[in-house]
Amino acid sequence: MIKIQKYLQQLGYSRRKADEMVFDGKVEVNGKIIKEPWYDVKEKDEIKINGKSRIVKFRKKYVYCVLNKPKGYVSSLYDPKEKKTLKNLLKNIKEPLKPAGRLDKDVTGVLILTNDGDLINVLTSAKYGIEKIYIVKVKGSVKKEELKKLKRGFEDNGEFLICKDVSILEKGFDYTILKIVMIKGKKHEVKRLFKHIGHKVLELKRISHGPIDISLVPRPGQLEKIEGKILEKLLELKNTKPKKNSKNKIT
Repeated sequence: MIKIQKYLQQLGYSRRKADEMVFDGKVEVNGKIIKEPWYDVKEKDEIKINGKSRIVKFRKKYVYCVLNKPKGYVSSLYDPKEKKTLKNLLKNIKEPLKPAGRLDKDVTGVLILTNDGDLINVLTSAKYGIEKIYIVKVKGSVKKEELKKLKRGFEDNGEFLICKDVSILEKGFDYTILKIVMIKGKKHEVKRLFKHIGHKVLELKRISHGPIDISLVPRPGQLEKIEGKILEKLLELKNTKPKKNSKNKIT
């Protein structure tokens, strides 16, 4: 047998989210609402999560992969409005993996996929401070004074947007290429940051997420399992302590 909390984690939910779902009465076992995360379930029990039914099958191990997401694909396993989803790129992976965060349809680069809900929580929650590094090409010539605004942060539609660091890599006639380090994961955050200083994002590529670097998957669409010492570094993030909240600091 296995605790219902642990089983939900195997499905990709974080431990905290699993507890919340159980306490809120959103989980049924064999037709009975369960409100104890420590409740034991056994293989072939029928579980309903938010009304959706599935049969318990124990997972023997976690799987960790990294994908170089190509342009034109949405960061979802299923989307009735989109033909190009992550499912098309994961045909050789049998385990039901979830992405650690999302990349916009037109954004490329590093996307970690796993069935380890606790790791996904650490990688995507700003309070743990895990760095995501991007290479961004924007329209126009960006001035160093403008970059200071991005590092100070600003309010945008009720959200505080900020980058941890940003630097200019190259300047062309009508474009600038920069490296930007992000902590938070607000929707379209990098695009909104540069829009604030008057520069449209032309291309955006994530080159790393925590210790996982694009050198592991240099080709668009390439998918690899994360193993060995790199996996050890990735799993060490699960011991990261949450940082204190502060509006004017990276959290």
